[in-house]
Amino acid sequence: MGDGHGHSHDHDHGCCCWSLAVKVALFGFILVVLWQTKLRYHLKMFFYLLSLIFGGLIGGLISIPYGRTTKNHFRMFKVFQIINSVLQLNFEIRHKERLESEEPFILIANHQSCMDVLGMTFAWPQNCVVVLKSSLKYLPGFNLCTYLCHAVYINRFNKEKSKTTVDATAAAIRDHKRKVWLFPEGTRNPGPTLLPFKKGAFILAHNAKIPVVCCVFSTHKQFYDWENYRFDDSGHVIGDILPPIDSTKFETVEELSEHCRKVMQTRFDELNVEIGVSAGDKKSD
Repeated sequence: MGDGHGHSHDHDHGCCCWSLAVKVALFGFILVVLWQTKLRYHLKMFFYLLSLIFGGLIGGLISIPYGRTTKNHFRMFKVFQIINSVLQLNFEIRHKERLESEEPFILIANHQSCMDVLGMTFAWPQNCVVVLKSSLKYLPGFNLCTYLCHAVYINRFNKEKSKTTVDATAAAIRDHKRKVWLFPEGTRNPGPTLLPFKKGAFILAHNAKIPVVCCVFSTHKQFYDWENYRFDDSGHVIGDILPPIDSTKFETVEELSEHCRKVMQTRFDELNVEIGVSAGDKKSD
């Protein structure tokens, strides 16, 4: 009886272990399958959003003892970069020495996706502020770091408030020799052709008689595509800092804007060819 009972117990134990192993294997298989679907995209985007919140919060808390200063950017950016290192994204910034001037300038970049926030952290110059859409001031953590870094919020849908923001930014350029980072397209654009530029950046440069420096990032398409819910495990982006453009050589804001757009579009196409991503069919301007 004892031997039979022991044998039955061992058999039951073996069946239980086997059943658990099958369940674990099945669960793992399901996770692998789901990881290759839209779930992977959503999980990685959720992680990235959390990194914005916690990176800003942690970086902001670290920066509180230093008060409000543009130097806080570098503390916050470091935290943000460390958190996002798990995404294995490589940002190669070329000609960064062109950003080392102590004189003010307007820095403009193409705006493809939310990944641009990470890209800009690798190309950030000293004594620079960023102009952001006003809705971002309500993002927890992120709003703390933007406050401590003197970030400028602009309401694109209110002309009076927008003008007040532009005037305040112009004063900061004049009084503190601030550099200002803007995305002149005004909205995210993953396409092969840059959108028509908004005038704000060029009004600032033209009125202050300061240069415009263009920063062009290669496409994110090889690893990130929000339309098709694709976010691969690694990616390479080239950011190129172009030679400063003298705003005083252009009679109008429109001429300056169009010249910068053409220069950036040309370099954008070249960088995309270099990384082996087809530009695809061009949209008509």
